[in-house]
Amino acid sequence: MAFRLGDKIYKEILYAYAEDLITTDPLYVLTQLSDASIDITAESTDVNDKNGNLVKKIWKSKAGSFSGTNAFVNTNIIAASAGTTPIFASNGNKVTMPRMFHVKKGADVTLTDYVAGSVKVAQYFGDGSLGKTYTLGESADTDKFAIASATGKLTLPTDDETDMFFIKYLRESETGAKISNKADEFPSSVRFIIKATYYNPCKKNELKADYIEFPSFQVSPETTVPINADSATMDFKGDLEIDYCGTDRILYNIYDADEVDAE
Repeated sequence: MAFRLGDKIYKEILYAYAEDLITTDPLYVLTQLSDASIDITAESTDVNDKNGNLVKKIWKSKAGSFSGTNAFVNTNIIAASAGTTPIFASNGNKVTMPRMFHVKKGADVTLTDYVAGSVKVAQYFGDGSLGKTYTLGESADTDKFAIASATGKLTLPTDDETDMFFIKYLRESETGAKISNKADEFPSSVRFIIKATYYNPCKKNELKADYIEFPSFQVSPETTVPINADSATMDFKGDLEIDYCGTDRILYNIYDADEVDAE
């Protein structure tokens, strides 16, 4: 029997995959998208008679957008919306990043890979307020802290007026990553493909898959990054672009492969 179009009950998005438009190299995969939709708008001109009756609506252009909600804060989305390439730390490419924490008086502290001249030590109180700031010295005393250059061991001040210290410094890390959101850089266009599973209402036990392709998709630079546990979702959205120099000017393709999905 030939394949027929009809009703679908979408179950979920399994993957949302992005690749470079030029090299076709994979960029990232999102697995936690939900509440997704494609919105198409169009511009038109109305031709009316002398009494204002619509004679003909002439459609001129279409525009499309995609939006969804990611269940977690995702660093791929943060990097994509920032429009910058993440820098990954390694042995040959260290990334300078901050570290900060508080310790009790007399604690054994070693500063790993610290940047000379970046260490700050301040008097710290339980309510989060800071007191006086100490200076680096050859040896620790009531007003100074000391650092052993060979080992990074930090000797805290001997100040009798405090029980805790707040420490902040820069370190050259060989692990981790850096994502920068610059005011003058914006997301590039990518090819974006979604794999979504669905049921046919007449074959409710047969799970199938659709592939929805945006040949040219630009992630929106307008985003919110939640930094809390109560609302850890983040929006993912962008615009569907046309291949301006091509002949088809496709906004999206939906591929019904008629395949039973095993996932």
